[in-house]
Amino acid sequence: MERISVQDHRAVYERLCKDYLNLKLLTQHACHGPEQLERCKQSVRQDIHSCRKLSRITQFEQLVALMEQRNLLSLLKPDLIERFVLALGTKEVGSALTSYRDVLRSHYEPVRRFYFEDLRHRDRRTLLEKEVERIKLQEAAELPAVTPRPPTAATNAKRDAYLRQRESIYSLLQLEIGKSWKVFGRFLNVPAGELDEIEERNRQDLKTRIYETLERAEVQFDDAALDQYVGVLLKALESSRRKDLKRKIETMLQR
Repeated sequence: MERISVQDHRAVYERLCKDYLNLKLLTQHACHGPEQLERCKQSVRQDIHSCRKLSRITQFEQLVALMEQRNLLSLLKPDLIERFVLALGTKEVGSALTSYRDVLRSHYEPVRRFYFEDLRHRDRRTLLEKEVERIKLQEAAELPAVTPRPPTAATNAKRDAYLRQRESIYSLLQLEIGKSWKVFGRFLNVPAGELDEIEERNRQDLKTRIYETLERAEVQFDDAALDQYVGVLLKALESSRRKDLKRKIETMLQR
């Protein structure tokens, strides 16, 4: 049997990267309107486990971005696209998905290796930072269990105020953050690798880059902890030297 070289495996991986992007674009183009988008959202509702986040999605690419953030969809995990095929009734995407799966299945191990190597390359955190993170997690695991306190009225009020003003806050930041969005994203604790992926997906759309960065930062907090996210958001603005935006958001939250 002829041995396949590393270069050949790399070529297959690079081809799959392009095919994965094309697969997403084909599916996006097959989703023509709000009714079809709603069918797609319903098809993955049980997997995403957040009616609130799904309700905010108004474009198909936002749905795909959320699924990728939650590791439900990736170059190695294309299976949920089949749900969209059924929801949209598109034979073209179904055929492309079948071909993609066949290639992935035939070369899964080397493709998986290249995929994770690329992820590690895009993650710019140093080994020291990773070690500090590991130690912190270990120390947290060794602490005695503490019964969580029920949310106070002040906490609920802060969370509710944020939910009322969320879209206005997002719109303000999309207009005002500008080219410093990556610096802002790092202060929001979004990994550098994910910021690079957001940039790659939206090279011509700065507003969408900012929106997805905010979504990625917020998804780290569940609904009951959104008041904590507000604190992180305001601190990130202050660290980014945008105290003007911090003051505007604080005013919005007091309405």
